Amino acid sequence: MAVLAGIHAVKHALDAGETIDELLIEKGKSHPRINELIHLAKKAGIRFTFVPKEALVRLAEGVPHQGVVAKVASAESVAPVSFEMWLDAIDMDRAPLLLLLDQVTDPHNLGACIRTAEAAGCLGVIVMKDHAADVGSPVVAKAACGALSRLPLLRVTNMKRCIEQLQKKGFWTVGLAGEADTSIYDVALTGATAVVMGSEGAGLRRLVGETCDQLLRIPMPGSVESLNVSVATGVALFEVTRQRLKAGPGL
Repeated sequence: MAVLAGIHAVKHALDAGETIDELLIEKGKSHPRINELIHLAKKAGIRFTFVPKEALVRLAEGVPHQGVVAKVASAESVAPVSFEMWLDAIDMDRAPLLLLLDQVTDPHNLGACIRTAEAAGCLGVIVMKDHAADVGSPVVAKAACGALSRLPLLRVTNMKRCIEQLQKKGFWTVGLAGEADTSIYDVALTGATAVVMGSEGAGLRRLVGETCDQLLRIPMPGSVESLNVSVATGVALFEVTRQRLKAGPGL
């Protein structure tokens, strides 16, 4: 279960038809935009409850709530399924694109990566069950901007084993690493591809990197040593998207 906090975020979720379990409104709070949210909730048959401000502060976990919080079902909670079952059902003929996040612990980064993955047409995002940001955090939900309800989010306990299962299925797995010799712009990525991103500080763990089929780098002519993981994810995924659009429908 994810939590959305703030008038704009909740309005976006309502307009997008996301699965909202309950709308929580600050007791005594009166604002035309909140009244509009209540009207939309009534129209959609969504339960809404008036609660003390303290309850919203606790649920929002530091995100400005502006008097409203929504409990939203993520894609994972709507249709819980094991990674193995999900993988088995993938149609490889459609050259699926996946994003794997290895120990991304910052909720802003996690949410931004999920949002980017959805925008780039990824079939799903795979994250670690442990040593990773809480996918139910309102910070993640806000940064994901609705993508959590539209994109399958799979959690695994062992990223190395997950990569090996993807390889067995037929995915070409590429890890992004600054020390790699090959540029991401010099490799064809139009087939079934899984892009693996490391953590904010340490990057890809050694065993995870060694398990990938290939390590790639993003060329950086400037003096900055590395990119934020969410920025690097955007660069990598949209390079894959660029190649696929250029190759055409038949790839």
